[in-house]
Amino acid sequence: MLETIYMDDMQEMWESLTSCTPAAGQDDKDGPREPPPLATPLDFPRCEPSKLSVSELGMSNDLVKLFSSTLRTGPTAKNLQALNVSVANELSLEQVVPTDLIPDLSWLEDPATSKCSKSSQAALSKSNSLSNGAPAPGREDFFVRVKELLYDNEDAFRAIQRKPPLPNRQPARIGHFRKFWEGLLLVAEHWDTSLDKYSTRKDTENKSAMGIDELHSEATETELKMETDKGEDLKKTYTGRRTGTGRDMPGKYREDTVFVFIETLTWAFRCRLEQPNSQQILELQGTMIPILHAASVHRVPKDVREARRGVAEGPMLGVFCREQTSFRSLDEAEGEGKQEILDLLRETGVMLMLAQKRAREGKEEEVPGRGKWWANAPRWGSGAGGELGVANEETTEHPTSSESSRKRVKKASRMDAWKSLQPPSRIWERGVTYQQIGKDKNSEHDDVSEPNGRAQTHPSTRIYLASSINHHISILHLRIHQKYIDYLQKAPAQSKISNAPQQSWYALEMKRSKWFDLLVANDRVEAMRGIWAILGWQMRDMTDAED
Repeated sequence: MLETIYMDDMQEMWESLTSCTPAAGQDDKDGPREPPPLATPLDFPRCEPSKLSVSELGMSNDLVKLFSSTLRTGPTAKNLQALNVSVANELSLEQVVPTDLIPDLSWLEDPATSKCSKSSQAALSKSNSLSNGAPAPGREDFFVRVKELLYDNEDAFRAIQRKPPLPNRQPARIGHFRKFWEGLLLVAEHWDTSLDKYSTRKDTENKSAMGIDELHSEATETELKMETDKGEDLKKTYTGRRTGTGRDMPGKYREDTVFVFIETLTWAFRCRLEQPNSQQILELQGTMIPILHAASVHRVPKDVREARRGVAEGPMLGVFCREQTSFRSLDEAEGEGKQEILDLLRETGVMLMLAQKRAREGKEEEVPGRGKWWANAPRWGSGAGGELGVANEETTEHPTSSESSRKRVKKASRMDAWKSLQPPSRIWERGVTYQQIGKDKNSEHDDVSEPNGRAQTHPSTRIYLASSINHHISILHLRIHQKYIDYLQKAPAQSKISNAPQQSWYALEMKRSKWFDLLVANDRVEAMRGIWAILGWQMRDMTDAED
């Protein structure tokens, strides 16, 4: 009997849990219903500053003074000019990610029924193993995942919602990307306008609720008929997928969808996606600037014990999501809006922070206050009334005879709390082994791509960021010199002496791919091909290159 009760309770709990998930939603939204808010128009930032020459930059560059006044004046083009950022937008995938490791289009076909092209065979021969000793994923691993992204949205959503497939359609089989499709369904309920249909019908519900009976006079019936003829009882209805509008969508829906999309690909390379558990900081000439950062891709260590402890190596790829849906006002020209400039500054800040983290390889953190007298030596400058105005404050509670068996309790006084000196909190993350994974040790840049987009012959790594707004994702690539990273971490006095703006390395060259729509199958595949190439490049075995 107890087993029967236990099973009934478990069944009831399971039904309550599954009924709350979008995958098990049983609400039928296919029929006509009240229209949701109007669809949010798509808008994208299009800020595209150009690289400045040495003469245009000037002799000195006080970044702290410039960026500290941003809260008061708002972001301007001067902020981008001070960093010497240049951006090229809407580039092809081959111009942004390593071309040699982009999966060939033949990989979209079942390897059991098609032959592998020569280019893809060459890519496989270059990467038989990864830098952490694991075997490199091949064509079969790619196809198993990409075929789940090629499903039609309706077929995948029906499989997630456990609905029967449409007539003459095969049910979608989803395994690796199940959580992605669950998240995309929530995103589609706010953004997908492909099925939007509006119509009007007579509002019979209101008429029945009026409770008209035979006692109504003929004059009243005539008035009702006239109102119906005027169209005042017509009700606007909607059929489609949307239940809300994009600007009202919770940002967590976008983050969860993008995170799972990228994380599913990282598992094939023995990597994982890590979300920061502390405020992310960019060091800018002695000033700590908080950075909005979503997550990063890290490598799993070779040592099994380290991997079990949750230690991560990297970072390799950043992920940045935001909720903005409008980037310029009506009186601002395209590419010059304050929100556009701010958005580009945020992306630049995230990539500079990733570059600083990677540059920490082999170094120890310099904790502010370590070994300094003001962080260790107690001091008091005397004065009337004692410290904090309290001459003698007893804080120890002595137990009475009735409380002799209890443990003595001590409370810290305000004076003791004031006396306790502690250095500032650490900036470096715990459990992360900072490494420049994939970077050629002989290269001064954390990248070696030439200005025309062609890669040099010797191997290296790049600073990459997966940026997401609306229901789109874009891949960014930043070229940065090691001396530029060192310059940002110098004190203001040292920065002025270095005369950095007059140096050839003082420049940030950024490339951006097109915005890939996650609601479009072909765009999902292109985004996957780009991220697959980045992970393959970062995780390639560099033993031969180092030798």
